[in-house]
Amino acid sequence: MTKYEELAEKKAALEALVPEIEADSEEALTKGAELKAEIEKLEAEIETAEKKASLLGFVGTKEEDMKMNEAKAKKSIGENFVEVVKSKGAGKKFNIIAPEYVKAATDIQVTPAATGVDAYATTFDRNVVEAPRIALVIRDLFAAETISGSTLAFLKEGAIQGAPAATAEAAKKPQVHFADPELVTVTLGKIACFIKESDEYIHDYPFLASAINGRLLYQLGLVEQNTLVSTLLGTSGIQTDSTSWTAQSGAIDIADLILDAAMDVQDQSGFAADGIVINPATWYQLRVAKKEDGSYYGGGFFGAQNIPNLWGIPVCITTAVTAGQIVVGAFKPCGSVVTSGGVTVEATNTDQDDFVKNLMTIRAEERLALAVRRPAGFKLLTKAS
Repeated sequence: MTKYEELAEKKAALEALVPEIEADSEEALTKGAELKAEIEKLEAEIETAEKKASLLGFVGTKEEDMKMNEAKAKKSIGENFVEVVKSKGAGKKFNIIAPEYVKAATDIQVTPAATGVDAYATTFDRNVVEAPRIALVIRDLFAAETISGSTLAFLKEGAIQGAPAATAEAAKKPQVHFADPELVTVTLGKIACFIKESDEYIHDYPFLASAINGRLLYQLGLVEQNTLVSTLLGTSGIQTDSTSWTAQSGAIDIADLILDAAMDVQDQSGFAADGIVINPATWYQLRVAKKEDGSYYGGGFFGAQNIPNLWGIPVCITTAVTAGQIVVGAFKPCGSVVTSGGVTVEATNTDQDDFVKNLMTIRAEERLALAVRRPAGFKLLTKAS
């Protein structure tokens, strides 16, 4: 009886004892433990014998090795493998490690031709480098309110006719008349756009699809910001300075104009200015201005302002206004961005023939308006041409 047959017999005997072992038979438990030890011993002996046979079969003879070395230089790797198998003889147990294929040692290793333009050596960064983006900050300067309809109407005080005055005893008192309030309405306008993407594009290139969708929302916000600026500057009643500054005006002159504008805002609207909107080029002119001793008005370049400000008023530095414009205003008390809900992004595959073409239409939109309740709360300074 071979060890393999003996092992099979022991395992069968142990399996037959299972019902008695499960029934907690002491005799079966003792017999099972003995069989287990014998099985483990046989398995160890078989494993040792197999390792020994494998090593002996792999080593072969010196004569076989010499013939193999002579032949492998002339044969392909497949032919060498077959030759090794044949050399071991039929019916023998062996492990095969195919000899290496000998190639001419004079060739130089270069980039494999099949890789094209060095494709295997290229690291592909899936982060898309974004185009320049200006900060979308104008909306944050204003107050915010939401309406349920499409139009907002509000009343603005009319003019005052007459004025109170100090009067003598029994003298006629001056009459005061308040003109009817003016009804002002603003209607929400829609800013919207859409893109189409194929199902394959969304599935196979999610990082590109995500970048495209991010650009979509940014472009929407950019148009929103430009719309708010143009609406504010086009509002009848905001203050303007026809002289403002010229190309020859220095930083001190511009700073003085800004302070004068802040005072005008408070005088005409009753509210202190809470923001200055300025182009980066104009801000640079102010920031690098120096005193007669060569020191900077705004502190040296190692100093930092956590919140840029002039005359204690926060400064919003943005290209939303040109280098020839400065807006000083009491933004929050005198104006508000009116919306009906926020930005909505919706997607569908049922637009036109999207379904049969495996396309997805993604639409982003918002409805908003700028309500300038007190136009006198804003003043526009312009650079003379």
